Amino acid sequence: MKPKLIPHACWALAVAAAFVAGSRRGGGDSPAGEVASGTRDRLSSAMLPATDGATESSSARPAGKSRPDALPGGPLQGLFGSLASGSRNPDALAEQAFRDPNPITRRLAFSRLLESLTPENAEALRSRMVELGADRDQWRDFHYSWGAIAGKAAIDHAMASDEPDLAATMSGWAAANPTEALAMLGNLPETLQGQKDELTASVVAGLAHKDGAMATDLVLKLGAEGNPRAGNLMEMVASETLRAKGPEQAAQWAESLPSGSLKSTAMGRVADSYADRDPEGAARWVQRFASEDFATRAIERVGSEWAENDPVAAVGWLQSLPAGPGQTAGLRNAFGDWEDRDPAAAGQYLLSMPLSPQRDSAISGFATGYAWQNPQLAIAWAQDIRDPELRQSSLTRAGQAYYRRDPAGALAWLETSGLPEEARQQVANPENRR
Repeated sequence: MKPKLIPHACWALAVAAAFVAGSRRGGGDSPAGEVASGTRDRLSSAMLPATDGATESSSARPAGKSRPDALPGGPLQGLFGSLASGSRNPDALAEQAFRDPNPITRRLAFSRLLESLTPENAEALRSRMVELGADRDQWRDFHYSWGAIAGKAAIDHAMASDEPDLAATMSGWAAANPTEALAMLGNLPETLQGQKDELTASVVAGLAHKDGAMATDLVLKLGAEGNPRAGNLMEMVASETLRAKGPEQAAQWAESLPSGSLKSTAMGRVADSYADRDPEGAARWVQRFASEDFATRAIERVGSEWAENDPVAAVGWLQSLPAGPGQTAGLRNAFGDWEDRDPAAAGQYLLSMPLSPQRDSAISGFATGYAWQNPQLAIAWAQDIRDPELRQSSLTRAGQAYYRRDPAGALAWLETSGLPEEARQQVANPENRR
């Protein structure tokens, strides 16, 4: 049976979700109740290299060195107990990694097991993980590591497994040996052609861990080919770039991309994180591109994030930008958030704004959000929008919220609303909203 892969959305969501699916093994190649009797012996003889200290005699050990029965550690080991020495007793280390009740001890012990992983002992460790009931994160990390050290051999094992191991294994292979992983992706066996999208996401994830430039190039190529998932993959690369380099360098990476939808996606993701840490710095970065379509999403995200803590400053910054879709979307979002926290202050600010397209955008955001709290007042604000098309769409959205709260009152309002028949039908049949 070939593995069924869970779709990816981004490394934090999709790839992680696919790894989560490869969690506890109830069976697989070595069911818990049928592990070969020699598994523990193979584990003991193969698990850790001799450099761990197994062959060191007491006379050869320098004075003051602790015995290798327990690994040296800091205060945590004093609290939770020492880790077993893998070379002297790998079975005890495995027991700690998968059975110890303390999560820190399990994590530290499992890290030691992964450090000892080789292509030769991987299957023995996998069998032990089945027997002892490894958790989902351990399975994810194990298969990622196996893919990294064994490459095609690990992939072949995952392809033959009943478990969805392939995604994590492919990511590990791509992180350790990008050239070979890309070659396989470009020449997938017929049995894996139906899973190409998921495997592509796994390779992009692994590349992003190893070589951000290579991951970026692959996603740009996929975008040029019309791959509908290229945007999600670019979000994944942007997230890993942020993790590795921080918002300032990630901003430089995003602005270096060729103009287009993928650049917009990358800048929006970076702006979201950048503004969360330093809204003024993010604003200075984004405003350099305020007239460009690819910056629309980034401006919107900076304005929205900044408005959560300082709406006056955020709105003032948005008003200072050149008129364009970024400013429009930013004002709508900022006032849509502001009305949630302090509708009175947001309303006072709206009253102080001069009649302008910017004020219309701000009122639209305010009215759309506030309609869920006070639809009548939101409708009154929406009627003050000067742009006819924006006024109608804003009234329609406010009317939908009104209808959900008070159908009879909303229908009575519709009779005098002045909305065309099409808009009235939209109010009386609102889409599922929050």
